[in-house]
Amino acid sequence: MNINIIRKHTANINKLVARKRIKESLELLGKLISESGMGDLYSELEKLESTYENMLKYTLEGIKDPERQKVYNRLLVSILQINDQVKEILLSKNSGWQLYALKSDLKTKQKLSGKTVAENLNDLSFNKELKKVIQENFTLSSDPTSENAKEFEILVTDIYNHFWLTDKYSDGDSELAEMLRKNRNFRWHDKSLFVSAITLSLLRYFDIRKFHILFDFYVDNTREVKQRALIGLVFTLFKYDQRLYLFPEITGRLKMLKDKKGIQKEIEAIIIQIIRSKETEKISKKLRDEIIPEMVKLQPKLEDKLDLKNLVPEDLMDDKNPAWKTVFEESDDLFGKVEEFTKLQTEGADVFMTAFASLKNFDFFRKTMNWFMPFYPDNQVIDESLMLEENSFDKVAFIDGLYHTGFLCNSDKYSFLINVKRMPGMQKKIMLELFNAEMKGMNELSESDELIDQFSRDKVIYTQYLQDLYRFFKLYHNKAEFEDVFSGDLELYNSLFFNILVDDITILRNIAEYYFEKDYFRAALEIYNKLHKQGIKSFEIIEKIAYSYQRLRKWDIALEYYKQAELFEKNRLWVMKKMGLCYRKLGDNQKALEYYKEAEKINSEDLYIQALIGRCYLDLKDFETALKYYFKVEYLDSSKKSVLRPIAWCYFMTNKLKESKKYYTKLFKYEANKYDYMNFGHVEWCLGKKKEAIELYVKSIQEKDNNLKLFMEAFHDDEQILIQKGIDPDEIPIMLDYLQYQMKG
Repeated sequence: MNINIIRKHTANINKLVARKRIKESLELLGKLISESGMGDLYSELEKLESTYENMLKYTLEGIKDPERQKVYNRLLVSILQINDQVKEILLSKNSGWQLYALKSDLKTKQKLSGKTVAENLNDLSFNKELKKVIQENFTLSSDPTSENAKEFEILVTDIYNHFWLTDKYSDGDSELAEMLRKNRNFRWHDKSLFVSAITLSLLRYFDIRKFHILFDFYVDNTREVKQRALIGLVFTLFKYDQRLYLFPEITGRLKMLKDKKGIQKEIEAIIIQIIRSKETEKISKKLRDEIIPEMVKLQPKLEDKLDLKNLVPEDLMDDKNPAWKTVFEESDDLFGKVEEFTKLQTEGADVFMTAFASLKNFDFFRKTMNWFMPFYPDNQVIDESLMLEENSFDKVAFIDGLYHTGFLCNSDKYSFLINVKRMPGMQKKIMLELFNAEMKGMNELSESDELIDQFSRDKVIYTQYLQDLYRFFKLYHNKAEFEDVFSGDLELYNSLFFNILVDDITILRNIAEYYFEKDYFRAALEIYNKLHKQGIKSFEIIEKIAYSYQRLRKWDIALEYYKQAELFEKNRLWVMKKMGLCYRKLGDNQKALEYYKEAEKINSEDLYIQALIGRCYLDLKDFETALKYYFKVEYLDSSKKSVLRPIAWCYFMTNKLKESKKYYTKLFKYEANKYDYMNFGHVEWCLGKKKEAIELYVKSIQEKDNNLKLFMEAFHDDEQILIQKGIDPDEIPIMLDYLQYQMKG
């Protein structure tokens, strides 16, 4: 069975259960079980179907059962659990992934130890090595190349793989996690790796024990470990959002967590950093969904022919209200100086993601675990990378600076060091010295900032770990084996865990503001509407709701909210212009004109208001009045050469052909596009100068963004105009045929 089909069907079953469409979910699950060949699972499914049929029968017969809801919920849980099992079985049989080869190796090791499940610590295949380490008198060698250190690293890897590759945790696994969490012989960076392994395991396979372990690591551990645990909880709670209500143990722990000081601000910081990490995808999406489609829109329109976008740029129509404060100014502690801290990372991952992407092909990154390894001074990778450096190079200061800097994530620090190892001697020396100097300056900047406070240091951990995760899911050579947690909309604010943990309206608004600033208008709008319904009816929120609808091109709804904003009598000029835009987009040019006229009363010297009024008169075919406004634009800004284009066209439409020719000639001194050549050709033809008209038409066809077919389509749009200007209708097809012969020659 195809991998995508397996994922699609199992995801559909989860959705059907969430929608309480139980019969359909059981039928689809039955088909998957048949594919798996697991007879015992089919027997379990038959029991569930029988239970459900009886429940339906008793319910419809009116028999009251106080336990019915509990039985129903247990039924839902059982369907989800079988679905999880079937997914793993089918993927292991059909995918050929390395993940399942590793899982098979793990099972083999466990069987060799005499057990198939680690029911307690004694059942673990690495129990012998573990017992050595957990002794109070155990001392780990400071030399990473020693046998003691190597054996310890092997143990850490075995524990990581055990947590990562185990589907359902047993009592023994929970006992292991508890011991590791409390034992001091395992360092913070070892525990960080274990948290990542548990997170990956939980993302792959739902298990309530894994949630409890992550909760425990968050509540009781060092900052570096607990913040990773919290990020793991955020992603996994969101992934399983639709089933969480069936597990009161999880929602109960969330409610207990709500009382923890600072938890709401931590959730806010993580969510905003996740939004930042998606900026790379946003740029790609903009290219794919906006820029490229615009380039292939070939049907000529009046605004294209007259290049009115250049006169009043489209982005001006989408300008945000200058009176709005940015999210950083509005909130005392919403990243403040951390905005400066992340300046080299383009607010998340973009710059360094691109710079270090090619450095993720080293053998070091073939191991899944290494993508999540925190950067710490005393490790073998550093020693191997810098072991041949000259005595003049201060390795200790360099590594200490690299360790403390927040400007590179852990993964990129390792990439940099491994790459340094491969450089020629002189190039390496120069690189290290330059990097050292630059890093020293950045770290001094950090230390002099608010980064010295606890919460801001926590944000550095969030940022670095989220970047590590982002790089893993985007760049790991076997990334297809993992479901990308950064894909999709990631509307974490809409989840059960968020609603349980966060009730601070300020935080909810801050998240909306950040979405808004980054142009994620659909998400911002959802939160603004939620705030609006809760009774927060500030003029700024109403303006931003209106503006968000505008940017989503829902002109009629945007207009409704702009009308509400108008009542506040604030930012009146900006609101008037926006209302004019909405009416124009809705095709009501007369109403648009009324609002632009109101805006003109407030600022009669506004260049763009004059141009927009001219545009309305042009659309209303009042070319004489349109001319007056375009003349005013020309007067207000003589450097605005694009205004010559609509002036020339208005002269043409009012039969002032000589004046039109004068302005086209003037325009051609500065610029000319395919429509300018065609329109000027129309003028020359109407003046009786066919030869000159043909030359201009040919130039239009020869423009790089034009061809004969496109020219013909645009020309046909203007046929009635030419006839009205006195051109013989019978001469038009002759002209077009002649042009076709000209272009073939």
